[in-house]
Amino acid sequence: MIKIKRIIAAGALSIFAFSAVGCEMIQRTPESIKNTVVAKVGDVKITKGDVDEIADPYLKQYYGEDYASNTQLSDAIKEMRTQALNLLVEEKIILKKAEELGVTPTQEEIDEEVQKYIDSMKTNYGGDEGFNSALESAGMTLDEFKTNVTSSMKSQLATTKVTEEIFKDVSITDEEIGTYYEENKEGFSEANVSHILISDETKAKEVRERAVNGEDFATLAKELSEDTGTKEAGGSLGVVKYNSTQYVQEFMDGLKALKEGEVSEPVKSQFGYHIIKATDVKNKTLEESKDTIKTTLENEKKNEVYKNSIEQWKKDYKVKTYEDKL
Repeated sequence: MIKIKRIIAAGALSIFAFSAVGCEMIQRTPESIKNTVVAKVGDVKITKGDVDEIADPYLKQYYGEDYASNTQLSDAIKEMRTQALNLLVEEKIILKKAEELGVTPTQEEIDEEVQKYIDSMKTNYGGDEGFNSALESAGMTLDEFKTNVTSSMKSQLATTKVTEEIFKDVSITDEEIGTYYEENKEGFSEANVSHILISDETKAKEVRERAVNGEDFATLAKELSEDTGTKEAGGSLGVVKYNSTQYVQEFMDGLKALKEGEVSEPVKSQFGYHIIKATDVKNKTLEESKDTIKTTLENEKKNEVYKNSIEQWKKDYKVKTYEDKL
């Protein structure tokens, strides 16, 4: 599923090229379709045209200029427009809450961020000439570009200010950190892992003996491993965390049993027999993991606070959406 955010991505000037949707509706002009109200946030109205300004560039990018005429894309188009609508509703809610809290971004703050962004874009495009050329290719003037950036920056600044307010009371205790560590210990253990995959058990045992007796593991992997994806790299899988779900359970169980530098007995899985070697084994202590855990738990709490706040504000502002009009 394509996810969209109203954030101006560097190098994506073309997302601001707006166009009307080619929608066939009897006795309705393109202008009236564009002005159709598809949501209300208090006394603020969101129109189909507002939704199209966000959704159209992405739809064109993924499905082509004539996407609207392709009936097979109706579900994808509806999904994209629904995402855009939800994004706009959330944006209007945040702007209203910022005003309510007295933290609406000032024009000076917005202008400063807009200029910073434009300067960064010029750098990305190699200077004024490259930037102006990109604008021309997107069919935009600098003023049009600034207008779009300004709208986005106002929303971003408002979001920052509002979330600072609602996150003030978010805190993490040492007890919570300790509990998280105990419940997720394997996530703080890792090793640099290599393996050799052999389909025949007897042969796998022979290869393992050769590795244990001093032959170079990477060389054996290159010569004998049947895992075509890793054999050229000497069987290397890189750093593997012990809570990884990327590998089958039998493999992970065999890995976790190894000490530093050890080579496992052949471990049977649906793919064959794995000979596993673990080096640079690390088991981080609670103290070493505290900062990481605290950040993780803070983010989880903030996400929950934000989600609950938005839902409550939807009720407070009597938000209504009319997705059937998209």
